[in-house]
Amino acid sequence: MKTRIFIFAIIAIFLIGVTSCNKETSNESLRIKEFSYLGCKETKSPRASLHGEEYIEYIAIADGYLYIKHVNAVFNCCPDTIKADVSMEGNIITVDESETNPICDCICDYDLEYRLGPLAPNKEYILIFSRGAYVFAKLIINYTPSLEGKITVRY
Repeated sequence: MKTRIFIFAIIAIFLIGVTSCNKETSNESLRIKEFSYLGCKETKSPRASLHGEEYIEYIAIADGYLYIKHVNAVFNCCPDTIKADVSMEGNIITVDESETNPICDCICDYDLEYRLGPLAPNKEYILIFSRGAYVFAKLIINYTPSLEGKITVRY
């Protein structure tokens, strides 16, 4: 009888430990890593509407991450910094790209790069790219190690 209780206790501890490990890679740990940006490519007046084609490239990389490259993202030509924040509700991931303390009266194009994850394999996600309340791109993906693609941003 004591042996059965002991074995049951060991199995229970093992199962609790496995459950705890899975939580580390759950939605609670979704984050953006290695964020960087390059620019200002060309300074323009705030009323300028023509700039290079704006698009988002994405490719699955190791450890459940998605590499994102947002090409020709339009921001102020003198921001304090440019950043991206992420949130998740269910399978909907919102990436909010923003600038802090813009001080000039001009805009220009930047290339943003970052890693988003970890994501679960073979799971469908809806990615929403926004700048504050304005959504500029939406993408539905099924995360797999071979995932890659490109979407054009249209305003």
